[in-house]
Amino acid sequence: MNKIGIVVDTGADMPPELLEKYGIGMINFMVNFGDESYSVGAEMSNAQFYEKIRETGIHPKTAQTPYQEMYDRLLEEAKKCETLIFFTISAKASGQNHTAQMIAKELKEEYPETDIRVFDTESFSVYVADAAIYAAQLAKEGAEADEIIEKCRERLNYWEVYLLVDDLNYLEKVGRITKTAAIVGSLLDIKPVLTIRNGLIEPLLKLRGKKKMLKKLIGLIKEDASFDPINPEFIVVHSDEDYAAETISLLEEEFGQGVIYMKSEFGPIIGTHTGPGALAVLFRKK
Repeated sequence: MNKIGIVVDTGADMPPELLEKYGIGMINFMVNFGDESYSVGAEMSNAQFYEKIRETGIHPKTAQTPYQEMYDRLLEEAKKCETLIFFTISAKASGQNHTAQMIAKELKEEYPETDIRVFDTESFSVYVADAAIYAAQLAKEGAEADEIIEKCRERLNYWEVYLLVDDLNYLEKVGRITKTAAIVGSLLDIKPVLTIRNGLIEPLLKLRGKKKMLKKLIGLIKEDASFDPINPEFIVVHSDEDYAAETISLLEEEFGQGVIYMKSEFGPIIGTHTGPGALAVLFRKK
C-alpha cells in the first residue's frame, strides 16, 4: 500500500503520459450536448469534443462527476494508500470540490480507516496538473500529507498565465463578456487576454490583430515584472495543435531550447468556455 495517493479530475488537463508516469488517479467530469451526456476522457476525447462542436454548432455545458461515480472512484483510490489527496479545480467555479468533501466525510464514517484530503487549488487546468505532479514527487521523497498540501499551495503561485481566446462567442455564452463586447471585439479583431485571479478566470487586457498576436504575447511576458528572465520556463496549453506548435517555436527562438516544461491540451471543462483555437502560456515567476 502506498503512503500517499494523488487524484485529479479531467479539469486538470493532465497529459495521459504524465498520469501514468506519476501514478495519478483520474475522476471524470461530464459534458452535455443538448440531451446527450458524455463522460470526459472515458466516452469523449478532446478531439471528439471539438469535432462535435464544429459539426453540431451546439454550445456544450459541463457537469460534475455523478455522485455515485465519484464515491466509487474515491473509495477505490483510497484503498490503495494511507492518505489520498484529491486536487480539484477552483471551488468558486465548480461544485466538484464541495461534492468531494461530502463524499470524503461519508466515506470516513463508513470506512474509518480512510483519510481523504480534498484540496481546492483555487485554479484550473495545468495549474492543477502541475501541483499534482509536484505532490507525487514529494510523496515519493517521503513527505507527509500536511507538508505536501502546504508545499503545493506554494507551488500554485509558481506560475502566471496569459490566456488567448479566438472565438469570443464562447466567453459570451458563459457570461464572461457581454454580447455587445463579443460582437465589437469580433468586428475590430480585438481579443481579450485572460488570467486567473482569486479562483476565477478574469479579463486582464486586450490585444488587437491575430496575425501578430503571439509576438505581442511574448512581448507582454517579457515586460511582466513577475517574469523570471534568468530561468525562463513555460507551459503551453491549447485547443489548436498548429497554434501551440507555432507558440513553442517562438518561445524557443526567443528564450532557447528546453524552456518548455509541459505541453497540454484544453479538455471540455475549459474548452466549453474558450472554444476551439484557444491558447494559454504559463510562465515561471521570480
